[in-house]
Amino acid sequence: METTTGRPGRPPRLNRDKIVATAIEIVTREGYTKLSMRRLADRLGTSPMGIYYYFESKNELLGFIASEHDSVAAYLQGAPSNDPYERTVQTSEAMVRFLCAHAWALSGILDGHIRVEEFMANHLDGLARSIGELGFDEEGTAETVRWIWRIVVGEAMTRSRAAPTGGLTDTIESYLAGRLVRVRPRRVGREIGSE
Repeated sequence: METTTGRPGRPPRLNRDKIVATAIEIVTREGYTKLSMRRLADRLGTSPMGIYYYFESKNELLGFIASEHDSVAAYLQGAPSNDPYERTVQTSEAMVRFLCAHAWALSGILDGHIRVEEFMANHLDGLARSIGELGFDEEGTAETVRWIWRIVVGEAMTRSRAAPTGGLTDTIESYLAGRLVRVRPRRVGREIGSE
């Protein structure tokens, strides 16, 4: 005997969480190009209009997924350090763990479906602040964030294909040390010149 829930003739009730979970499942298993409102609706047993009630477009849905999911901060191990250098390394390691745990995010970033700027604005506001506290000017901070981002994405890609190597901390620390050597002499020169 077949049982139904709700009123006869009505499609199953939708909610935002169910839509998002199903969209993430499609993106993770099949890729971003396979996600469409029609495919999502078919998977949920409803019409595309049912999904449009919650999200105006596929881009809005993808933006919601990228911005509203648990943050990189949830992947920090231990309390954030008071030292900006250590905090930068901690945040970088957390970014790798986040991207490895959310293959859909890494895939979306690599494929261009998630804009790096949006992802960073939603998840990494503290990284630039920590780097700035190390003494970089605005341009140096932006450059350092970009390079750390490249290291992080490379590490996440590597870890997603093989066992972790543990080399991320050394790579981030080595990169920061090299950058700091360049920024600190300029700061010292400015301080001497201002006397």
